[in-house]
Amino acid sequence: MVAGRTLLAAGVVATAISLAACSGGDDDAALPAPTGAPDSGAPVGTGTLVTASDPPTVAPTTAAPPTTLAPTTLAPTTLAPTTVPPTAAPSTAPPAPPTTVVPQIDAAAWAVYDMRRGGFLPATTNADAQLPVGSLIKLLAAQAAYAAGNPVKLSVAPPGLIVDPEESRIGIFDGQELSRDLLIRAMLIVSANDAARMLAIDIAGGEPQFAELMNQQAANLGLANTHAVNVTGLDAEGQFSSAIDLSRLAAFLMGNPTFQLTVERRDAQLNGQTIPSTNDLLRTYPGADGVKTGHTTNAGWCIVASAMRDGRRMIVTVIGAPTEAARDAGATALLDWAFTQPLP
Repeated sequence: MVAGRTLLAAGVVATAISLAACSGGDDDAALPAPTGAPDSGAPVGTGTLVTASDPPTVAPTTAAPPTTLAPTTLAPTTLAPTTVPPTAAPSTAPPAPPTTVVPQIDAAAWAVYDMRRGGFLPATTNADAQLPVGSLIKLLAAQAAYAAGNPVKLSVAPPGLIVDPEESRIGIFDGQELSRDLLIRAMLIVSANDAARMLAIDIAGGEPQFAELMNQQAANLGLANTHAVNVTGLDAEGQFSSAIDLSRLAAFLMGNPTFQLTVERRDAQLNGQTIPSTNDLLRTYPGADGVKTGHTTNAGWCIVASAMRDGRRMIVTVIGAPTEAARDAGATALLDWAFTQPLP
């Protein structure tokens, strides 16, 4: 049973993960309420509700003027027409019309959160169910680590950071000195369990103690259907979360520029080797900029996916898909549908 992918052999020496800086989003950083509108009674902030006017009518575009220049490298018999046919398609496709047909995907639970609206869209199934979520629990671990502060603090890796040879890792060796911020990035981008355990030991003295810090953060943020037992997300009795809670947690974390710049990375570089992010949508879905994947035997295939389009961010959580392909297809379908929904 694993939480993520096996990425490197245990002997690989990890000295640094080089991340390029990118620009962050501009949506509200406050934790969203668990309903369609912000909950003023929650113990944390709520997303900003933005009211938009009716979308403008998109005027059709005109075809480009004809050209009389033929490519100089083509033979005369292969020249393309020098004029544009009158039936040429517009250069910019009109926006997709809104649809009330909510996608039904192959998964145990899902939810869609619109950060511009500050609430959930009506595309939820079993969204409050307490379910195993694999490495998605590392989002809560990241929040606990950020709350601990001192990101540049160095710690020395103890032995035994990897329990199962099939676990995801970055290849930390015994005695290696690494900073907290590097460990957080490794945990989020490549779902490294050795980095997660080292972080827990550095901050709290051990994994059970760090799990308690994670649960304190869950309580502070009003995540009533979330409870941590370990930092890695490996299957354990009493460890669970929900599609609603994870969507709200991800929306909150995306307000942290450090977190946002981390989870939008498509890969990490380690000792001259490039390790891809476990989030395939970063490479396949236009506008995708996060967040985290998870997979264990009990959890199935899970993802919290974020994407931006025209300044509007959607966050989709899918839990318990039967395959990796079904997980990605489900998240893609929900994002596509969400971006067709008009603002109120």
